[in-house]
Amino acid sequence: MDRKEFIKKSLRLGVLTGIIGGSVFLIKRNKIDFTCSVDGVCKSCSLFTGCDLDKVKQSRNDER
Repeated sequence: MDRKEFIKKSLRLGVLTGIIGGSVFLIKRNKIDFTCSVDGVCKSCSLFTGCDLDKVKQSRNDER
């Protein structure tokens, strides 16, 4: 293997590693934990609009 081939393979491996690492980062970052961290205070919770807990769904329906 000559130097030109080595550099090409190294760059390809670096790009592939970056793509995989970036994908893993984006997937991990968007995970939302829907366990309730505040006892019974749904309306003041920062996740109220996007929460999927049944208690919150009922609370949102009651507001309408």
